[in-house]
Amino acid sequence: MSNPQKLRLLPQLVVFLAGFTFLIFEISWNRLLGLYLGSTVFASTLVLATFMAGIGFGGMFWGKYIHKNPHKKHLLAHILATIALIGLINYFVFQSVLPDLYEILAGVSLYFREAIVYLVAFLFLMIATFFMGGVLQLLAKTIIQSDDKLGNNLGRIYGLETLGSAIGGLLTGFIFLGRFGQQSTLFLAVLIMVTLALIVWRKIPIETLKSEKEPTQKSTKTKSNKINDDFRKPALLLTFICGLSIIGLQVVWLRILKVYLTNTSYTFSLIASLVILGLFVGSWFYKMKSHSIKQPLRLIYRLLLMISGLVGVGLILLLNLPQVMLLPLADLFDTYFTRLLIIPAVVSMIVILPVAALSGYAFPFAIDLYTNSYKNIGEGVGRIMWVNAMGAFVGPAIAAFLFIPLVGAGRSILLIILLILVVAYVVTRTMAKAQKQSSSIVLIGLALIVLFLIISKIQMQILPPSFHVEDKKVVYYNEAVQGTIVVGEASGEMFSVKSTYVNNASVIGSSYDAIKAVKMVGHMPFFAGLKCEKALIVGFGIGVTTSAIAVHDEIKQIDCVELVPGLQKAATYYNDLNNNIVNDPRLNIYGGDGRHFLQSTSEKYDLISSDPTHPVLGSGSLYTQEYFELYKKHLTENGMVTQYLPLHKLTKEDLLGLMKTFQSVFPNTVVWLGHYHAVLMGSMNPVKLDFKEWEQRIAKLPKDIYFYTNPYHLAASLIYDSEAIEAFGNEIQINTDNHSYVEFFDFDVFKEENLPDNLAYLNFSRDGVWRVFQNVPDRMMLKRFIEGNKMMTRGLEGMLRNDRRLLFNQLQKAIRINPENEELPFLVKLYSK
Repeated sequence: MSNPQKLRLLPQLVVFLAGFTFLIFEISWNRLLGLYLGSTVFASTLVLATFMAGIGFGGMFWGKYIHKNPHKKHLLAHILATIALIGLINYFVFQSVLPDLYEILAGVSLYFREAIVYLVAFLFLMIATFFMGGVLQLLAKTIIQSDDKLGNNLGRIYGLETLGSAIGGLLTGFIFLGRFGQQSTLFLAVLIMVTLALIVWRKIPIETLKSEKEPTQKSTKTKSNKINDDFRKPALLLTFICGLSIIGLQVVWLRILKVYLTNTSYTFSLIASLVILGLFVGSWFYKMKSHSIKQPLRLIYRLLLMISGLVGVGLILLLNLPQVMLLPLADLFDTYFTRLLIIPAVVSMIVILPVAALSGYAFPFAIDLYTNSYKNIGEGVGRIMWVNAMGAFVGPAIAAFLFIPLVGAGRSILLIILLILVVAYVVTRTMAKAQKQSSSIVLIGLALIVLFLIISKIQMQILPPSFHVEDKKVVYYNEAVQGTIVVGEASGEMFSVKSTYVNNASVIGSSYDAIKAVKMVGHMPFFAGLKCEKALIVGFGIGVTTSAIAVHDEIKQIDCVELVPGLQKAATYYNDLNNNIVNDPRLNIYGGDGRHFLQSTSEKYDLISSDPTHPVLGSGSLYTQEYFELYKKHLTENGMVTQYLPLHKLTKEDLLGLMKTFQSVFPNTVVWLGHYHAVLMGSMNPVKLDFKEWEQRIAKLPKDIYFYTNPYHLAASLIYDSEAIEAFGNEIQINTDNHSYVEFFDFDVFKEENLPDNLAYLNFSRDGVWRVFQNVPDRMMLKRFIEGNKMMTRGLEGMLRNDRRLLFNQLQKAIRINPENEELPFLVKLYSK
């Protein structure tokens, strides 16, 4: 390859790798800040808005700077190296400084503390993105050296940058974070950025590079006869509304898809990357077609009309997605891989990618319109970037905090369509009179139709797919800032079962096994001898765990932190299960992320109980060693902690790893088995229980038709103590923030056999009952209960494998061996129905 060819290709390689690395940084920083600012819509929206604002400010500043200082030596290399350095600094600031700030500022008010932490985080994020905002202009200045094929070159540059971003996002979400961990992934981005800086410094100095010789003859199609200054305002309007709509719509689309799809880190990494891929498709199409544009204003009008039309068609599809696509595709490809990746990809390509492609077309088109000559290409790119970023700053904020809470997700999309039509109408005011009149009539008519749909009473509820499969009645529906809350009721011949969802995650149902498990989370510490006046519950749900804790008379204060505070209203539909806990004067409910609450509070508690959603469904940060350390930090000297632990959607190694992670923080740990759920219990003191005292404490509990309280029955549900957990092999790994194997999981976790396999393993590897319980008055009785529990669990395993004969055979055997166990005949009746 000749030297001139290398000089042409190297800048394009830098464009691609810069976009690739920017997405690694963005995803890594967003995840880190989620750990320390909270995984809330407020925090994530502000991070996104700050990221876009930083790029916008950078674009405006560097665009002007390049125009005034065209011969600044090696400026691009300096900027790339600075981004690498700040990326490294940001990792240590986000990882170490932010948590320490809460302790340093412990004496000041919570709101001031929060403001300082957010300010520091956003300042460092803004600095990094400010320098990122200068890269595209410098590369455009490097590559474009004439007015000839200006639009073609702009499309190529933006296309390469977005293609790199899409691939970087996919690899980061699917491979890097899971395989290498957070730290190594971010260090990889730093290494790539340093390498790019060296390449630029040694190979393509910006002040001397000419990608090709200036044309010897005047171009037949110069910029001066292609556009004029009258197109600048419409170009700015176009790029602003595209930035606002595509990022604002991304917030709404993700909100709707979170109700329909399984909420995993992989699913939404895929969707976000497909949005960027759409931008690439559009910019590459502009590269090929830019030379044929004859009427720029007419094209802007048509672009905005097409965007609004495609968004509207997408809304119709989204409102009917379960019936039209999700359920038919799920039946056609009945695999977890299809549910997690293929279906989201197909939905995204139909609903999202066309709109993103039009936005990707509009960005280089707007630069082309705004820029008079290649000589001020840097300033033109900078100004368009600034306006586009301001739209992207406003879009997610109004979508998340204004539109969705006020009118719901469906009508939020209609409001964004209305904004696009308004901008299109303003653009028509600059068109020729003949075009202006007809275009204005069309836009006004469409806007009136959209406005009618917004204010009409047409139902636009977004319901989980299970509501379309089963005969469930919606008894409560609320689209809050943090999520869509739905309470459904399925009626049977003998009884009805309620279920509550936040987006597509089941909070809890009224089924016997679910209620039993969460009541164990609340009761077991008290049975184990905890003296508790002050308790913290992480995850209110429908209030069953909270009500179990509240029934113990010594409790004087119950603080509860709930990511979706609207669940407090949903809990009123379960008053028979939670004893009308929402009206308990001892209860204080705080909205927010549980992890962030523990980081920011200075309170200590006698008991901390947590019932988070499944780790693979977006709650991975609530199952790490660092999170469990926060528990320990906020416990009193004799305090205890309990946490729900699912057995499904986890491999055996993952399940045992989470137990080992918990025990690494709480050496005094026991694990209880409640049907096919587990409960972790950690104590600041050794867990050695005198059986007579255990029996006396249980006897004080009021009779509960949903919870069997025979002391032998409950003792028999213990499956591991600390000694048993310490005997786990070295292949069982600790789950950490840096390397979270339950957040970035292997797809084998979705195998249906995992639940019965895990249940079988725990059932036959029980160890620790006789070490934990001392002075058992009737050892033979306890042995019978243990054997009965084993047989019951074996029967449940059979039920999960669709072997109901094994279920009833094992239950009948358990009754013969352990007739004292009142739960066993109840289960026979329950499952016979």
